[in-house]
Amino acid sequence: MPVFRSLFSCIRLGSIFRNSGRRSGFRFLILLNALTTLPVMATVTAVSVQSPNVSKTGTTHVSSPVHLAATAESDLQITGYVVYVDGQNVFRNFSPSLDAWVAIPAGAVHSLYIKAWDKSGSALATSTYSIKATALAPPTPAATANRIENIDNMTDWVVDNNNDVGGQCNDGSMGTFDNQSDPNTSNSPAHDGEGQHFVLMSKCQYDDSLFLWKNPGGAQPSSTNFLWDFWFYIPSSTQNHTVQATEFDLFQAVTLSDGVHWFMFGSQCNYATNQWQIWLPKGNGLSWVNAGFSNCQFATGVWHHATYFLQRVTPSGYQVIPADFNSNNDTNSDLRFVTLSIDGNTMFLNGLSYSTKKSNWSPTLGVQHQLDSSVSGVTIEEYTDQESLTTW
Repeated sequence: MPVFRSLFSCIRLGSIFRNSGRRSGFRFLILLNALTTLPVMATVTAVSVQSPNVSKTGTTHVSSPVHLAATAESDLQITGYVVYVDGQNVFRNFSPSLDAWVAIPAGAVHSLYIKAWDKSGSALATSTYSIKATALAPPTPAATANRIENIDNMTDWVVDNNNDVGGQCNDGSMGTFDNQSDPNTSNSPAHDGEGQHFVLMSKCQYDDSLFLWKNPGGAQPSSTNFLWDFWFYIPSSTQNHTVQATEFDLFQAVTLSDGVHWFMFGSQCNYATNQWQIWLPKGNGLSWVNAGFSNCQFATGVWHHATYFLQRVTPSGYQVIPADFNSNNDTNSDLRFVTLSIDGNTMFLNGLSYSTKKSNWSPTLGVQHQLDSSVSGVTIEEYTDQESLTTW
């Protein structure tokens, strides 16, 4: 290392100065002190990509979102990475290793490279690789991710029939979930006889009610990735023409440097138009925007499996993960809808929205289901089972 070579040179000089008197010895001490206080010049010598298994010569086929994992080597500590897709920054962290999920559209070929830094500011980039997303699938979180299971069995569910839910009236209630109820069909996801049963008995044309759960464990403010998975069932007694919409939302409220921000990952099947919609900027505010997928009216009398992958991101659309996560350095103030899977078919949502400030709200994390009627005097029902939320 350079500093060792400098010290060796000083020892040799000392042997020369040793017999030259006190004045030469004093000069030697000054030189030795100067050399030993020089900064250590380190170099990032390698950046290795563990995932995906990229080809150096051809195009690597991947599933989106893409799991990126890499490590680097240097004389000093590695302090961060940046991932570039088509020359654009899509992820940044300040950690000794890289572990990220990055969404890319399927179909086209993209360029990818990763750059690593060490404590001295030395940097090194990988070669530029070609990747192509030929499939869409929700991510597989690491074992260290926080997983909340059996949300449907928890007693923290409440019905919100307040006017601010929407609609002309609000008349929802919680029903029973037992072995003799309608959802015990041949494709039932579980046989524990436990789950949630949401009921809306409409007393007006547009009767809306919200059924929500808040995590007793808090907001998990350092989490920026959310994998929400559940099964739902609409009994055959619910007729499609009586439904205005079935809504599925995940929410998180976290404290950032300028106060509490509310992240609402809202989605719904609009039965009136048979379109999937997500809660995105429109005009001067947020509104329902078609996601580009139609035919979302669910078959009744069978269970359906839904999986959402959602992220908190910076206003530029990519994640920045600081080494010491806290409210002052968390800049992930926007939200991205990444993918939605229904019965194994995954759709690329790729919707970018913004959070809203709620200065009088407390940090929280939760999920909610909403039922909206299109006619008066009907009963609309939904059952849920095996509901889980994994965050990291």
